[in-house]
Amino acid sequence: MVSFRPTATQALGRGACIGAGVGLLLLSALALLAWAGLMPRFDVPRFDVPLWLTVAGPLAVCPVVGASFGLLFGRDEGADVDDFGIHTVPRTAGGDAPWHRIEDVRAERRGARTHVAVYLDSGRIVRLLAPYHGGIMARDPEFERKLFMLRHLWETHRSFVLPHHPLDGT
Repeated sequence: MVSFRPTATQALGRGACIGAGVGLLLLSALALLAWAGLMPRFDVPRFDVPLWLTVAGPLAVCPVVGASFGLLFGRDEGADVDDFGIHTVPRTAGGDAPWHRIEDVRAERRGARTHVAVYLDSGRIVRLLAPYHGGIMARDPEFERKLFMLRHLWETHRSFVLPHHPLDGT
């Protein structure tokens, strides 16, 4: 069995982006609450913290925390390949693609990433969650090799019937 998962760099980058988004949302929510005068007042000792540090703190911490969570939990999706076909992980993400039902395996550009798309004989397309290739932190230096391996496994496992040729004598 062969497993394809996001690389560590891809998981770090995705987690950092999500963490940065959460940090911006928290900072925006706190700014709106402060602007509306709805911030609760606590009797805590005041520290002379510069405003830039108050703003930069969450914006720096949230991406780091997000990157850590991405590295720990962001590599549990992708695709598994065995003698029966290609299976998306988690199983609910797109389903199974048995070898005998696959018409084509190709790379497709979707947004800023290039994904592997598996075309089935029913017309359905199964897009694999990994491997993929994108920019900056979503780059996978082994993407072409992984795509070639998937295509080679499909060519090896698929079975097709050749039409009867009148000149072969059978």
